[in-house]
Amino acid sequence: MAGYRGPAHVTVAHQHPVIVGVELSGNFEPISGRYVWRGRVRGLKHALGSPNEVESGSDLVITTPAASGVARVSGVDLWGNHMVDGVTRPPFPAMKDVDGPL
Repeated sequence: MAGYRGPAHVTVAHQHPVIVGVELSGNFEPISGRYVWRGRVRGLKHALGSPNEVESGSDLVITTPAASGVARVSGVDLWGNHMVDGVTRPPFPAMKDVDGPL
């Protein structure tokens, strides 16, 4: 399973980016026939400051050293981390296409 864990620049609603920790992973879903990714963004509320709430359905631009991608907030876990689902290509190297029989 491909992914990325570490610091990333995260931008919410065209604000200035903040640097927070992310844990992202993805895999090929054979039933849908596409690559999907998801993950967790840690400390976003604290990094943005108290008047800025990030609600479910908000889009985030996540930039890692490898690439950028857009994710949508799907919820907040018990520790205040934002759970995200990828909307675009992932912001990390994904698995390569495999030719031939598996």
